[in-house]
Amino acid sequence: MAKISVIVPCYNVERYVDRCIRSLLDQSIGLQELELILVDDASTDHTAAILKTYEAQYPEQIKLILCQTNGRQGTARNIGLQYATAPYIGFVDSDDWVEPDMYEKMYEKLIRYDCDIVYCRNVRDRGDGGAFERRTGQQDNLIIVEEEQRGDFLVSDVMGVGAWDKLYKRELITENHLKFPEKVVYEDICFGALLYLYAKKVYILEERLYHYFVNLESTVLKKDEQYHYDMFAANEIKWQEYVDRGALERFPLAVKYDFVKSYYLAGLKMLMLRYTEPSYETFLHMKQRVWELTGDYRKNPYLKDAFQPVYQELLRLLDAEVSEEDFAQVVRAVKRIAGV
Repeated sequence: MAKISVIVPCYNVERYVDRCIRSLLDQSIGLQELELILVDDASTDHTAAILKTYEAQYPEQIKLILCQTNGRQGTARNIGLQYATAPYIGFVDSDDWVEPDMYEKMYEKLIRYDCDIVYCRNVRDRGDGGAFERRTGQQDNLIIVEEEQRGDFLVSDVMGVGAWDKLYKRELITENHLKFPEKVVYEDICFGALLYLYAKKVYILEERLYHYFVNLESTVLKKDEQYHYDMFAANEIKWQEYVDRGALERFPLAVKYDFVKSYYLAGLKMLMLRYTEPSYETFLHMKQRVWELTGDYRKNPYLKDAFQPVYQELLRLLDAEVSEEDFAQVVRAVKRIAGV
């Protein structure tokens, strides 16, 4: 049986998916140790045909699932999890690619230290073959989470929330009933955050082993698309998960900090940078939701001096009277700082 199931959700990536799959077929751990689960999310280009060719070439290592309707990446990943049989799970986005020894290195650390998760660093890559330093210059770090420190662990964001730069024990996902939100983008926001509630041992591997393709046509980088509002929906789903799983009761300050950071600050950044004319009404609604769910941010010790000055200024908008013209001025300032 394979050691690692790698789930690859695919949608209209005919130009990129070869690069992704080839990087998985060439893994130094050995192809016999991998189960590649390719989930075509009802592509409308030639993606499915390319995937069928790979399945025919490698029938022992590749499982292809063809979806009849598009459910977005979260749905495709959940479907892939249903077909995964290996004791360890990885996710790779179909326009990205990985270093040849990524899974060998991550698997070795996971087994040696009996981790729930091994997390590696990534390089933002434009696909032009540019050189990069694999080592980050930092020391690898083994984190053992004591339950009384779990709130601090949640706030730490030490392994981010991306699904694709990690190797997981399968049982961490299955025993805690972790799934991705479906039919929304920004699904990692919820899945990745919930890992902090259950992981007991995490290894941080300070090597850039994952290539995150900076694709201007990708979902998260396109401008003025209505689906960017899914970021707020994903955060609302995450909040409800925190409530249902008892996290709000156990770690109220950490959970409220996370909502302010992920829903308000990250959401406001998205709104200002992904839309030509960000909605003032949405901004007002965001402020209202933060006050409804988290109360006065100034009383949360996690939020004190936690962010760069520009974010501290955005925090102060929560308890300020902000007119539509004031908001427009803030938007212009943020776009200027970001170089947009």
